[in-house]
Amino acid sequence: MERLLMALLIGNLIAAVCYAVVKAVRKEGAGVTVFFLFLPVLGFVLYFLPRILGRLFGQGKYDRESLVGRNSIKKMEEHPNMEEELNVVPVEDAMAINENREKRALLLRQLKKDISENYKALLAAEKDEDSESVHYVAATKMEVYRVLHQRWLECSRAYEQDQEDSEKFREVCEALRKLIESQVLSGREQEMYRKKYCSLMEAQVLIDESVLLDLDYEKWMAYLIELERFQAAEQLWDQRRDRLKNENSYMKMTELFYRRREKKKFHACIAELQKDRQIRLSAQGLERVRYWMQRG
Repeated sequence: MERLLMALLIGNLIAAVCYAVVKAVRKEGAGVTVFFLFLPVLGFVLYFLPRILGRLFGQGKYDRESLVGRNSIKKMEEHPNMEEELNVVPVEDAMAINENREKRALLLRQLKKDISENYKALLAAEKDEDSESVHYVAATKMEVYRVLHQRWLECSRAYEQDQEDSEKFREVCEALRKLIESQVLSGREQEMYRKKYCSLMEAQVLIDESVLLDLDYEKWMAYLIELERFQAAEQLWDQRRDRLKNENSYMKMTELFYRRREKKKFHACIAELQKDRQIRLSAQGLERVRYWMQRG
């Protein structure tokens, strides 16, 4: 009997010490350990039995402070976490500085918000040293591609059935444009879908050109230049100049003339952009124009 009692006391002491060590590692309070020491075995029963029964019968935890101050809850206002809201840094910097566990937490937190809106900011982690973070990004790109590609197929089938429906044309344009600019395509895939977009525009011009927006012409010309179909892009620029009066189109044409080493056309394009008062340049565009005018 004495041996059994001694064994229980020693086992209780070991269990209490283990409990205290676990709590210390988790940086949680371990004051209840004293309760276990002064009430051997029975202390563990009284402490853990209600929790086990609560889990078995589906009883959740409660917040004592919420119950005590129940009447004041309705008057409380939700305040943002100022430390989290103000501690905003580019993803590239966060991935370079943080430890692997923090990187993964950052990626998961952003993806839980809205994968369709937040995934582009996380592509910086694609070349990170942490393999698990890279896996998160790879899985995200696959899911984004699946959603966008499925949307494009649905809109494309609907448009093929009725090419005179302007609403279906707008939907297929938007779906294809989002897929091209998603940043999840390979170089070969981007080239393939840009060709599809240009073919779509060429076909629609023959069907009903009036449904094309200025944005359609802008992207059409930009994709022609990226496909190195320079002659077709310049022809579109000359014929639809009134639909291409925006900073991006002028910049793409300067890129075309620069790549073809056509100095006279390049400077003529810059001068025309500078004279066109209808176009409001961004800070970056204004800086480029000033740079080339100084060199000209």
